Amino acid sequence: MHQTTTPPDGPGRPRSAAGSRRRGSHGALVAAAVLAATALPAGPAIARVHDTATPADRSLTLDVSGRPTAAELPAGFQGFSVESADFAHGFLTRARMAERLKTLGRHGVLRLGGYSMDLVWPTFGAWRNAPAPEQAIGGTVDQTDFDALKDLLDATGWKVTLGVPLKAVIDPSKLKDPTKDPAPPVTLDQAVAEVEAAHDTLGDDLLSVEIGNEFDNVTTLSGAEMWNTVKGYQAAIDAALPHAGIKVSGPSANTSPSNTVLDGFTAAAAADPAVRPERIMAELSSHLYPASHCGSSTATIAQLMSADTHRRTQTKLQGVAALATRFGGRVPMTVNESNSASCSGQPGVSDAYAAALWSLDHTLESAQSGMARLEFHTNTAALCGDFKPRTSPEYPISYRYYGAFCATDQAELDADRLSASPLYYGLWAAARVARGRFVDVSLPDDALDTTRAYAVEARDGSLTVVLINVQDPADPEAAAEDVSLVLPSQRLHDGRTVRLSSAAPGGLAAQDASRITLGGATVAPTGRPSGPPRSTAVPVHHGTATVRVAAGTAEIVTFGR
Repeated sequence: MHQTTTPPDGPGRPRSAAGSRRRGSHGALVAAAVLAATALPAGPAIARVHDTATPADRSLTLDVSGRPTAAELPAGFQGFSVESADFAHGFLTRARMAERLKTLGRHGVLRLGGYSMDLVWPTFGAWRNAPAPEQAIGGTVDQTDFDALKDLLDATGWKVTLGVPLKAVIDPSKLKDPTKDPAPPVTLDQAVAEVEAAHDTLGDDLLSVEIGNEFDNVTTLSGAEMWNTVKGYQAAIDAALPHAGIKVSGPSANTSPSNTVLDGFTAAAAADPAVRPERIMAELSSHLYPASHCGSSTATIAQLMSADTHRRTQTKLQGVAALATRFGGRVPMTVNESNSASCSGQPGVSDAYAAALWSLDHTLESAQSGMARLEFHTNTAALCGDFKPRTSPEYPISYRYYGAFCATDQAELDADRLSASPLYYGLWAAARVARGRFVDVSLPDDALDTTRAYAVEARDGSLTVVLINVQDPADPEAAAEDVSLVLPSQRLHDGRTVRLSSAAPGGLAAQDASRITLGGATVAPTGRPSGPPRSTAVPVHHGTATVRVAAGTAEIVTFGR
C-alpha cells in the first residue's frame, strides 16, 4: 500500500510507535501511552473534532513526521474515460459537462475511447460525406463534435486523449471473434484524417492518440505484434502531421490481475533497436477494475471495501509501475479506464454510497503506487437506472451503475441537468487534496480492515492527511476511530478538516446520492456546488493532532505552515 522506502526521522524527533491500536473503551489511554513513547512533551488533553459525545472504541496512531516519498499526486491526475459513442453522439458539450468538470478542478483529462472506439465512423478529409455503414452502431464523428469539444476544453482547462480504431486496421485473421460487434470498415488513412482534424481544432489540448481498446480482449495480437501496430499507426500520423509531434498511447491492456500482456508489450518496445519508446509514446496505459459484473460475476460492497481488494489493487498497480523501469521512467504510466466493477458496474454496489469512499481511496492508492493519471469510466448522457443490455442497439449510450452522473428523468436530461453520483462525491473529495508528494503514514497492514490513510505534502509545506473509515455504519459492530497524528516538527499550524459523509439510511449500501455531503455541501444538477465545503478546526498540541473518523466517513485534514 505504501512505498517501501522508509523516510528518515525528522530532525531531533525519534520515531513514534506508529500504528498502535486497541479495542475497548480506553482509546485515549492507549494513544497517550504511544505518545509518551515518542518522548514528546506532555500536552493538554487530546481534542476531538466531531460533535458526538459517543466515545470511540478504537484508536490508532500514525506517524506522518517523515519526509516525502518518491510517489507524487500530480496536477492533472484526475480524469474521466468516456465512450467514443458518447462523443460521436454530441454529448461532450460545454452546456452538459463544463460545470461538472470545473467543480473537480481545472487540470483534468478526458479520455475518449472505451469499447465503442471500434464502433464509430469518422467523417473527415476524403470521408467527410461518406455515409455511415450499418456496423457503426457507436455513431458518426464529424467536425461539429470537435468544435463542441474545443469549447468544453476552453471553458474548463481540461485536456483530452483521442481513441482511434484498431480492429478494422489489422489483419482480420487476428480478431478473436469477427462476428461479435463487427467494426465498420475504417481505414488507417481515414483514422489519420480524424487525428488531423483533432489536431487542427484542439491544438495542444490534444495530449495523445490512443491506439485501440483492450487489444488482448478483442484480438490475438501478441505484445510484440501490438507494439509493431502502435509504431505503424504513429508513423502514419507523423507522416500526415510531421511537425505536430503527436505521440500515441497504449496498449490499454485488459483488466486481468496479472500484468502479463503489459509485460510482453513493454518488453518488445524496450528491446526494439529501431526506435526509443519515449519518442513515439506519450503514456503507457492499462485498465483496472477490482471487481466484475461480466457474465455471471457479481460483486458485493464488503468485497469492494475489503482489505484483500485493496491489497490486490496495490499489487496490480505496483506491477504496472515496475514495468516503467524498462523505459527509464521516461514514459508515464496511466490507468486510463477504471471503476469499481467491469461490464457497467454492479447494481447496488457501484451506485451506492460505498463508491464515494472507494473512489477516494482508489484515487490516492493509484497515485501513491506511481500512476501519473487515473480516469474513471463514466456515462455522460443517461437516465439514472435506465440500464441497457449489451444486446440493445442503445448499449453504447446507456446508464452505467458506476457512472459519475445521470439524469433523474428525461426532462432533466434534455436540460443537461445531471445529478452527481456517489462516485462523483468521492472524486470531489479527492480534488481537495493539494498536489504534492506522499508522506509515509506508517499504516499497519492489520488496520486495512477498517482504515485507509494517506498524507501529501504540498510545495508550500502544507500537509493534507486523508483518513477513511471503511466500516459500514449500518453494521452494529462498526465504530468510530480516534486517529492520533504525529506531525512533522516544523511550523505546522492547527488544521482544518472537511468530512465526506452520507445521512441516508442504509449505511454503505445507501443509494440516495442527494444525502451525501462534502463539508456539508452538495452538488446541484447544474454541476455547481451548493457552496464551499465547510471545515472544522483540528487543534495541534505539542506536534500531535487527533481526529475522530466515524464509520463510513472520510476526513480530509489540512495543516498549514
